Amino acid sequence: MDALIGWSLVGAGAGVLVAVGAPRLRRWRQVGVSGPDVPTGVAAAAAFIAAYLVIAGLLAAFGGGLTAAVLILLAVAGLRAGQRDRPGFRDTPAAAPNPRDVLAPATLSTSSVLVADMATEDLCVAWRHSYFLLFVTADDSAHQLVVQRRQDFLDEIERRDRRGFLRWLDSGAKAGSDPAPYLTTRG
Repeated sequence: MDALIGWSLVGAGAGVLVAVGAPRLRRWRQVGVSGPDVPTGVAAAAAFIAAYLVIAGLLAAFGGGLTAAVLILLAVAGLRAGQRDRPGFRDTPAAAPNPRDVLAPATLSTSSVLVADMATEDLCVAWRHSYFLLFVTADDSAHQLVVQRRQDFLDEIERRDRRGFLRWLDSGAKAGSDPAPYLTTRG
């Protein structure tokens, strides 16, 4: 029982280390997320404790020889699975998608049209669709293009119907919410 408590504490410590170190490994600071990654830390702690229980169970049931063989097979399978994701493993590495190609289909309907020439309903739809583009842009320049376009939409909506725009803001407007129900001009 003491061994279980000890290994549980070691597993919890490993979970804390993973939770604190995971954001740095994933370069989350680029998208503004900082702080510990609690779900990953909890998963690491649970995996550590589960591994201890499995190893202890294998040792108790089958002895050291078979347990060692099973652990070696699992380690080799894990290494092999990890190697599959390396670029040298494939014949040709997968090319990263160009952010402008990702943006192109979604912004074609609004990028070639001046914001001032768009109907108010189209502005509201473009505003809502552009919210999702913020999540698929991969680089800073593409992200800035989306942010600037969203600003243009807001400026034009406010220019056309300032009172409706302010009603929308006062209602607790969210980044992906629809301003159309608050506007009095529909054209």
